[in-house]
Amino acid sequence: MQMQIQGQIMGVKRFNGQIDGKTFDYCRVIVATPLDASQGNALGSSATEYDFGGSVNFEQFKGASFPFEANLTVELVTNGKSQKLKIIGFQPKTQSKG
Repeated sequence: MQMQIQGQIMGVKRFNGQIDGKTFDYCRVIVATPLDASQGNALGSSATEYDFGGSVNFEQFKGASFPFEANLTVELVTNGKSQKLKIIGFQPKTQSKG
């Protein structure tokens, strides 16, 4: 299931290599995520990492000035026990000048 969400991209990181003989190749986007304030025990936001495909996607962020607001296209996926969101695309929001 795909959906659009808005978020503040705080940073991005990549890895492409081996650890203990296992190959890893990923890009992770760090997005500001509101804390659940409904119980009165948390305020503000935290940083959440979302998978964004392979390390090649890191190149899309070269030259970006962090943090920045973006429209994120995400996909809800499951392993049968838990669900998570994966970013499948993003579009930086343009600042209106006035």
